[in-house]
Amino acid sequence: MDESFRRAIRKMTGTSLVRLGGRPDRSSSVAMLSQTMEATWSIALFEHLDAALTDPSSTMAGQEMISYSPNAWMISQKDFPLLLDEFRTRFDEFRAKWAQRFATEELHRVLLQAGWILQDGDGWYFSFKGTSQEIRNLYFSTIHMLVGDSEKLLVMMSSRVLHLQERLCKVWYKESAIDAISKILPSMEASFHEQEDQYIARLRASLAEIAFKRFSLAFKSRGKVRHFATSLACVRAVGSTWNRSGAYENAFLAFTDDFCDYACGLTLLVGEWYRDKWSLYLRGFSRGQLDLFGRSVSPLHTKPVE
Repeated sequence: MDESFRRAIRKMTGTSLVRLGGRPDRSSSVAMLSQTMEATWSIALFEHLDAALTDPSSTMAGQEMISYSPNAWMISQKDFPLLLDEFRTRFDEFRAKWAQRFATEELHRVLLQAGWILQDGDGWYFSFKGTSQEIRNLYFSTIHMLVGDSEKLLVMMSSRVLHLQERLCKVWYKESAIDAISKILPSMEASFHEQEDQYIARLRASLAEIAFKRFSLAFKSRGKVRHFATSLACVRAVGSTWNRSGAYENAFLAFTDDFCDYACGLTLLVGEWYRDKWSLYLRGFSRGQLDLFGRSVSPLHTKPVE
């Protein structure tokens, strides 16, 4: 995970990634995973396990690596890096496009036309009382489209990785799923597809939720109305909490940079997760791993037979 993504998580959510305080409990982890498996594939997995345990001799013959698919492995190692590079480029273009849209002159035009920037006898000021409706109106006239565009990229990434996953599954099943023992990994992998889809849907929804929450916090409390000598100076001060260091020409550029880091990191994380997932599954496992400790296992038992 890139440091820019870690920083963006802190800025966009207000929290840091928490490291695990101790070793995860294996039984609890397995129980949690089992609850997320699709019922149909769970039954298929049980049947394959039962068949392999019923006839242990069948697991002793055959090639050394079980569920290993060299052709699917080659596709995975070639296509995932290309996909990740493509989306890094897409997000570079995305960032550049929105940096132009939130350039001070363009932002000045939008806020001035919408009546957010007004002038009185003391100078220019941001006409904003901080009501919930005003926050929503300002959000939808500025940041909303930025978030919508990022959602499209996340959906595009998920669509592409799922299409690649479908290709890998077909090659993997055809090449390596030849008996009960070799069908265990494919059945287990397929059983998590529905849960994966749900996680991606939640990630997509979280983009808008997190963006709106951070946007809202900048306007929740309103102090004394500040006046500025020029309308451009007033525009630069809108949302100033996002640009405390003053490193950006206006605060919306600071928000855009942080959000782009977050959305890009989240989108690439989806691609990287599927890359790592298939790197693990397509290796298969060694036939010697079936009996690491030389213990025989009886069908429908989870403990070694005494």
